[in-house]
Amino acid sequence: MSHAAALALAVVLTLLSPLVAGANEDGRALQARRVTERIALDGRLDEPAWVDAIPFDAFLQRFPLEGAPPSERTVVRVMYDERNLYVGFTCFDSKPALLNRKLGRRDSPPPSDTVEVAIDSVNDRRSAYVFGVNAGGVLFDSLVQDDGTVSSEWDAVWDAAVQTLPGGWSAELRIPLNILRFTEADLQTWGFLARRRLARTNEEMASALVPRTGSGQISRFGTLEELRQLRPRPQLELSPYLAARAAREPQFSDPTRPDPRLLNPSMDVGLDLKAALSSELLLVATLHPDFGQVEADQLILDLSNVEPYFPEKRPFFVQGLELFQPPPSGNGGVSAQQLFYSRRIGLETPILAATKLTWSVTPRLDVALLDAYVLGTRAPEFDEATPDRRFRLGLLHFGPANALPRAPQIPANFLVAVTRWRPREGMTVGGRVALATPFTSTCTDEDAARPEAQQPLGCVAQGGNTGALEWDLRSAGSEWVLAGQLLGSQTVGGPPRRLLSDGTPLARGDTGLGAYVMAGKLGGEPFRFDVSYRYNSPTLELNAAGYLPSQNEHSAAVYLRYTRPNGLGLFPSFDAYVLANGTWTADGRGIDRVRRVGAGVNAVLPGFHEVGLEVGNLDPRFDTREIPGTGIPYQRAGLHYLSLLAETNPHRPLSFSLDGVLRYTPWPTASRGALGWLADAGLTYRPDDRFEAKLLVSTELAPSGPRWVDPGEDAPVFGALTAQSLSFILRLQWVLTPRLTLQGYAQQFTNLGRYDGFFQGVPGEDSRIRLSDLVPVEYGGSPDFHGSALNLNLVLRWEYRLGSLLYLVYTRSQLEAPGTPLPRTVRPSGLPSGPTTDVVLVKWSYFWAG
Repeated sequence: MSHAAALALAVVLTLLSPLVAGANEDGRALQARRVTERIALDGRLDEPAWVDAIPFDAFLQRFPLEGAPPSERTVVRVMYDERNLYVGFTCFDSKPALLNRKLGRRDSPPPSDTVEVAIDSVNDRRSAYVFGVNAGGVLFDSLVQDDGTVSSEWDAVWDAAVQTLPGGWSAELRIPLNILRFTEADLQTWGFLARRRLARTNEEMASALVPRTGSGQISRFGTLEELRQLRPRPQLELSPYLAARAAREPQFSDPTRPDPRLLNPSMDVGLDLKAALSSELLLVATLHPDFGQVEADQLILDLSNVEPYFPEKRPFFVQGLELFQPPPSGNGGVSAQQLFYSRRIGLETPILAATKLTWSVTPRLDVALLDAYVLGTRAPEFDEATPDRRFRLGLLHFGPANALPRAPQIPANFLVAVTRWRPREGMTVGGRVALATPFTSTCTDEDAARPEAQQPLGCVAQGGNTGALEWDLRSAGSEWVLAGQLLGSQTVGGPPRRLLSDGTPLARGDTGLGAYVMAGKLGGEPFRFDVSYRYNSPTLELNAAGYLPSQNEHSAAVYLRYTRPNGLGLFPSFDAYVLANGTWTADGRGIDRVRRVGAGVNAVLPGFHEVGLEVGNLDPRFDTREIPGTGIPYQRAGLHYLSLLAETNPHRPLSFSLDGVLRYTPWPTASRGALGWLADAGLTYRPDDRFEAKLLVSTELAPSGPRWVDPGEDAPVFGALTAQSLSFILRLQWVLTPRLTLQGYAQQFTNLGRYDGFFQGVPGEDSRIRLSDLVPVEYGGSPDFHGSALNLNLVLRWEYRLGSLLYLVYTRSQLEAPGTPLPRTVRPSGLPSGPTTDVVLVKWSYFWAG
C-alpha cells in the first residue's frame, strides 16, 4: 500500500467510523481490541488491526465552553497485545494550515497541538499515568497521584509517532505494559481519559468531562473495557553511563588569585537500574550518579534570614517521588514542613548509591522507601602552591588528587520511608520517617570548644530523625478537603549544644513537635476557601533531611476565593480572592512575628491573555531571628504592596510576561517613606517550529530599613540597608529533531548593598528593640557589598536510540574579582579578571531492557 493510499484509507475509515462497530451506549467507555499482528509505529493508522479497532469520537469540550461539543472532531482507538498498549488518534482540523507543530525537548513541548491519554490501570480512581505527544512528535509524560497532584518529572521509556493528514493529523502511541500497574484478572476495566488540545483556540476536549470547577480529576475519568488475559511481566532496565570531563579551574581557592588555572581531566562511571519485580513492586537504583548536564540554580538576591527554597532538577530525585510529597498546603505553594528535601543529598558530597522501592501491597496500600549513601571523599592535604597532580583511581572515579573536594566531606546515609493507606474512597492516611545519619566520631565538649578550623568532623555533622502521621480526607469529587500531619524530630550528631537562629538552645538528642492542618472547599463554584494552621515547636528540627524555614512558631492563614473557571462576562476565566495570615512565636512569649492581608483578581482576557492584580500590607512585626543566636525581638519595617502579573497568549510566536511588585515602606520614626520594586519581565520568541528564545530580565530595589550588621561592644549595631539586583537570563533551544536538541542557558547577575546610616538599639523593659529605640552611632566597619557572577550552560542532547542518551555539555562559572573600592552601581564589574571555571563534559548512556 502506497503512502498516499494509506493516508486516504485512514481518513475514509475514520469518517465512516460512526457507521462501523458500535459506539458505546453511555458515550464514556472505550473498547480495547486485542491484536496479534505487528504494529509499525509510524503515526499512520493503516494496518488492518486499526481498521477493526472500535472508534470513539464522543468528545466534550473542557475549555472554553465546558460540556459543549468540540469545534473539531477527534477519533481515538485502543488496541493491545501481550506487551504493549496502542492508542491511535485521528485529529480532524478544518484549518490544517494553522496546526501548531512546534518542536521542543522531550517532556518540554512548547505550546502546540497535542493529544494525550491518562490511564488508571489499577482503577482506584486516585492515580494515573499520562502519555502525550504534540503534532511535531515531541513526547511528554507525567504521573498523577491523589486524584489531582501532578508530577511532570516522572519519566518512562515509551514511544509515539505522528503523521500529517490532508485534513488534520494523526498520532500513534505505543506504551509498554510493564510501565503500568495492573492485576492478573482475566477481564479488566481501567480508568481512561483521552484528551486533545487545539493550540490556536486554546480549546481542550476530552473523552469524559473532568470539570474545571472541581478539584478531582481521576475520579471523573471514563473507562477502558474488554482488556482480557493480561499478565504482568517482570522487567529489568539497565542504563550504564560513562562521563569524561575536563575542567579548567583556578589553582588557588583564594578569589583574589584567579590565576593560574589548572586543567583537571577526570572520568566517572555509573549505572541506573529499574526492575519491575512484579506489577506491584518496583525497584529503581543508581550507582554513582552524575548530574553534570543539569543547569545551575538561578542566582537571586536573598535578604531574608531563612533558607531559600530551590526546586530539584536532578533526574533521579525528581522522578518517581510522588509518594514522598508532603500533604497539600493551603493556597498551594511549598509546604513549610517537609520531612524530605532531596537537595540535602549529594549537592556537595558525591553520592555512592541511591535506591527507591515502591510496593503496592494491596490496591489501597502503598509503601515507598528511599535510601542514599554519600561518600566522604576529599583531597589529601597539600600546599596549593604545589598541588598534587598525581592521578588517583577511586571508587568509580579517576582523576588528579588536587581536583577532589577540599572542604570537609562527611559520609552519611539518608533513609526515607512512606506508607499510604486508602481505607475507602476519599480517605488517605499514612506516615513517614526520614533519617539522616552521619558516620563520624562523636563531638565532645572539648572538641566543640576548639577553634572552628580545629574541630573534628563530628562537630559539624548534624543529622536527625523525623517522623510524621498524615491524613487527607476528601468528599466526592474532591471538592471538600481536610488534610494535615503530626510530626516530631530528634537531633542526631553535631556538637553537644548549639544555638538556633532565634536563640533557642538545642542539645544533641533533643526532640521537637510540629503539626499542620488545612481544611476547605477546594472545588466547585463560585466560592472556595481554605483555612490552615501550622505549629513548629522551638526545638523542631527537620533540616538534616527535610526543609523547615523557621521553627518556634504558630501560623494561621485564611484564603477565600470567588471563581468562575468557565467564564464571567467577557472573561473566559475569572478569580477574585482575599487572604490573611499571621505568625507568632511558640516559646510562650507569644511574640507577634508576621501579619499579612491582601486581595486580588486573576482573569483570562479575550485573546487568552492573562492578568492578575493584588494589593496588600505585609507587616513583619518583631523578628526573633534578625540578631543571630539571641532571640531578641527586633521590630522590622513593614510595607504596602501592589503586585501585577500579565502574560500574553503563549501560543503566539512572540509572547510577553511581567511579574512585578511595587512596595512602599513607611518609616515609623519619620514622615517619609521609601519606594522599592521587584520586577521580572520575560520575552519568548518562537520564529519557527524548531527554535525558541526566552529572555528574562529581573530587577529589584529593596529598601529594607535598619538591618543587623554587628553584635557591637555594648549593643547591637544596625545599618539602613538599600539593596539592588539586576539579572539577565537567556535560554535558547534549537530542536534539530525531537530527539536531538541544543540548549543554551546564561545568567548574568549583579547585586549591590549600601548602608546609609548606622544605629544602636538596646532592648526595652519588655526585652524588645523597636525602631523608635534606635539611636545614630558611628560605625567604623563597611558592610557594603557588591557581587557579579556569570553562569553559562550549553547542552547538546541526543537520544540516539530509545532511552539511550549522549550529552555534550559546556559550562562556565565566573565571579567578580574582589577589590576596593566597591563599585557604587548595580552594573556588572570585575568579571573578566575574576576566578573562572570552564568545564567540558561528554556523557554517554545506553538503555537496555529485558
